[in-house]
Amino acid sequence: MRNYAITLTFQSGGMLQLPILPEKLKVSSPGKNKTATVLGIGEVLLLRLKGLRSVSWDSFFPASSAPYVTGSIITPVEAVRAIQSARDSCEPVQFTLSGSDLDINTQMGVEDFSYDERFGAVGDIYYSIKLSEWKDYSPRRLILSDSGTKTAAAETPKERGGATPVVPKTYTVVRGDSLWAISKRLYGSGSKWTDIYSANKGTIGANPNKIYPGQVFTIP
Repeated sequence: MRNYAITLTFQSGGMLQLPILPEKLKVSSPGKNKTATVLGIGEVLLLRLKGLRSVSWDSFFPASSAPYVTGSIITPVEAVRAIQSARDSCEPVQFTLSGSDLDINTQMGVEDFSYDERFGAVGDIYYSIKLSEWKDYSPRRLILSDSGTKTAAAETPKERGGATPVVPKTYTVVRGDSLWAISKRLYGSGSKWTDIYSANKGTIGANPNKIYPGQVFTIP
């Protein structure tokens, strides 16, 4: 459990590793199956694609450091504002659960977020949060190959009239960085963070969520 961590990476480039891990993490993956009645058979089950997965938990942001605080060094107000900003800007966050057999690394939207302060714990902010799975629904173009088959492809920056980004050979980590944010900044997609991690595993170590300002990464 030493490397168990929950991290939220924001499109703005900031990262929040939960300072207090929740006692319970609830993951819901609803089914969309339906039933129908068929003559001569009776009721049958019609299998459908699953619904959007959601993750929810309750915890708190501590006002002061303690031995049990393992996540980001950030004030409770800053943590609340970061989550609110992601929700209000209608941008997905990268939810990463690492250190367990149920690793999750996916983009999610802030579905619900509430918080409060309690008597006797001035400065600490207790909160409840629910994230729902986000899928990229941007338009796709159909490309007709020489064989006549159709393939779907997303528009690239060059196809939209923008310049193709030039990826540098090295990158120096700054405060608030994460591998997902670096990948998003350099490649235009956070999903390539695993390539950066594989190329720099000797520098980073076993936990890809722990990178530090000043580290220099080779960019594949």
